[in-house]
Amino acid sequence: MLALLIVLVAAVLLLGCAAGIALDRLRPSKAHPGTAVACWFGALAGTVAAVAGVLAIGLLWPPTPGHGFFEWLRGCLPHHRLAVVALGGLASLPVVWMCCARLAGGVPRVRRAIRQRRDHREVLHMVAYEDGDHPDVLLLDHPVPVAYCLPSRWRPIVVSTGARERLSPRQLEAVLEHERAHLRQRHHALLLLLDVVHALLPWLPTVRRAKARIPVLLEMAADDAAARTSGNRPLAEALRQIATTPEFAGALAASGQGRGALSLRLTRLEEETGRPRPIVRPIAWALSLCAVALPFTAAVAAVAKLVGPC
Repeated sequence: MLALLIVLVAAVLLLGCAAGIALDRLRPSKAHPGTAVACWFGALAGTVAAVAGVLAIGLLWPPTPGHGFFEWLRGCLPHHRLAVVALGGLASLPVVWMCCARLAGGVPRVRRAIRQRRDHREVLHMVAYEDGDHPDVLLLDHPVPVAYCLPSRWRPIVVSTGARERLSPRQLEAVLEHERAHLRQRHHALLLLLDVVHALLPWLPTVRRAKARIPVLLEMAADDAAARTSGNRPLAEALRQIATTPEFAGALAASGQGRGALSLRLTRLEEETGRPRPIVRPIAWALSLCAVALPFTAAVAAVAKLVGPC
């Protein structure tokens, strides 16, 4: 058990502290920003698993009260009938409910984002209308050039009339492809997961750095997907045209993440930078999988050993 504890504490230090510093020093890849996102989420998932394992050992390792509780269950429940055991399981539901309520209370930003998305979608149903040229676009009658997406089964992309008038057909198509890439790659769900991890472990350096870096990397990944279809120049020109687009809670706008991030994205689109070596991508994915698998395996082994016979 001591060896598992050492492994889990080392994983917390390496993934929760050192990994963020190392990933932050790497320049975003022009060809594979999605690989960088996978590395960040691998570090986050491994950190969460390691922290959960450390907490489990701290609560259940003898002679803690948690270990005594499991000993009492093993000695008491076999002497009762199945109905009594079922009743005890039902009685534990309020405890589970209170734990879930406490967790929900610790992530109010996630709940607020989901609620804002729902309210935003309801307002759009009243003020926007369908675009006859694109089956996944809602038109918003407003002079400010706006283009963003909300996760929905019905017309998830919103474009203002100001954007349609200011952008050329090719530029507009590049913006639409950018938003479709966000939806196709489930970037909204990734941002919600990032909010959950940040709400639970905001003091760890890797989590804080991921909160600032991952949204920009997701925009770069959507940029690359749009550029493969519409070209770099039309997308860069379109981003300049809608650079003043306001950001909406719960939505992903084509020009989102601030002026600094937009300048970095434009530089990536306009400058020819060297592509990474082909071996870099599989190595990065392998390291991400190891960052998740090793702490998770150690945490599961620790819990299994703690709840088993002494």
